[in-house]
Amino acid sequence: MTAAIRSYSLTQRLSIILLMITTSVWLGSLGCIYWGMQRTANNIFDKSLAETAHALLSTTLSTLDGKVPQHTAIEKIQGEHYDQIIFQIWHRDGQLIYRSVGVSTQPFVKQTGFGWMNIHGKNYRSYSVWDSTQTIQVQIAQVWTIRQDIQKDMLLFLILVSIIFLPLLSWLIFRIVRSQLSTVYNISQNLEKQSIEHLKPIHPIVPKEIEPLVSSLNTLLSEIAESIQREKRFTSNAAHELRTPLAAIRLHAQVLQGARSATESQEAAQDIIAGVDKASRMITQLLTLARLEPNAIQQKSQIDLVNIVQTTIVMMDFQCQQVGGKFQLQLASAPVYVQQDQLEIMLRNLLENALIYRHPDRAAIIQVSCGISQNKAFIQVEDNGLGIEPEQMSFVFQRFYRIHQTSEVIGSGLGLSIVKQIVDSHQGTINIHSASSGHGLVIRIEFELAM
Repeated sequence: MTAAIRSYSLTQRLSIILLMITTSVWLGSLGCIYWGMQRTANNIFDKSLAETAHALLSTTLSTLDGKVPQHTAIEKIQGEHYDQIIFQIWHRDGQLIYRSVGVSTQPFVKQTGFGWMNIHGKNYRSYSVWDSTQTIQVQIAQVWTIRQDIQKDMLLFLILVSIIFLPLLSWLIFRIVRSQLSTVYNISQNLEKQSIEHLKPIHPIVPKEIEPLVSSLNTLLSEIAESIQREKRFTSNAAHELRTPLAAIRLHAQVLQGARSATESQEAAQDIIAGVDKASRMITQLLTLARLEPNAIQQKSQIDLVNIVQTTIVMMDFQCQQVGGKFQLQLASAPVYVQQDQLEIMLRNLLENALIYRHPDRAAIIQVSCGISQNKAFIQVEDNGLGIEPEQMSFVFQRFYRIHQTSEVIGSGLGLSIVKQIVDSHQGTINIHSASSGHGLVIRIEFELAM
């Protein structure tokens, strides 16, 4: 049963996250802009208020020309500024020289410089300055509401900009995220169009961030396609190769049914047994080959090749004695980092081949050696059997390739193929050549030493 896949919309999640971040930054920026504009506006108004006070002071000094008027003058020009700016001009002896319309005759500023005051329930920003001789003082104040009105206008403008542009920004974020993730949808559609019979890598233009994902996916597709093709070839070859021994068993069984003598019956029965043995060996090696997946993850461990040889020889000793053979060992320590079971299968196949393809006219002598040579761990099997012609040595690692087809030989053509696959899976090398004695074969396999 297929496990349920937990999923979520990457487009929606990214859009929400980006929108939240953008909105937060936007609001924070608005707050900073508003605070900065408010501070700048207050500084401008304060400077304007101070400049107006100094202008009044200069005008007053030039008008009086050192004389003090007997009566207080009141500003006669009428205008809106009466409600916004008020002022008083005082002499140091306490005489009020000038004042704005509606301003009392009492000083409304107590300190020099900028300050705050309240007149008739209204807040004012005040400023007071003396001339250089400390004779004339100008007191001026500006109602605070004018500044508040400007600040409110600024705030409303910023809010209006946010109302207009935030939705537009949200739409742009969603569209951009969706368009940038379109590659993922294209990959998904490409995969949906493929069938198990025609798998092929996909080659879209992708961002660098998902390039490793696409590369791994293409590698997986290639391996699956290769595995399917390998299984098809393997199944086809296996069906073809098994047909031959089964047909031979059927033929010998028919001969046994029509045997005219005990000798003929016995010979037919022996042929049937030989056919069954051949089919059994082929099935065993087919199962072994199917178990050796080229990309399977194996639990490797450090082990000495001496232990591999000794364990395998114990398993093969009885079979060797049955055919009158003999093992000769020359072992030296050679630590390697391998999968022990697979190396035992490899060596067992080499020894079985040496026993199967023994020479009929002489006893089988199989020399097995291991050790270290040129900083490499090696294991070598040398026999005195039928051997292989030099021009055929490049083909012996192919599946179902058999050289000797005599009735005494029950080889399946899979032994060396299994050996080659195990050696390749351990990044080893295999070398095959004729024995120096002129009889038999030498197979030498080398592995990296365990560090």
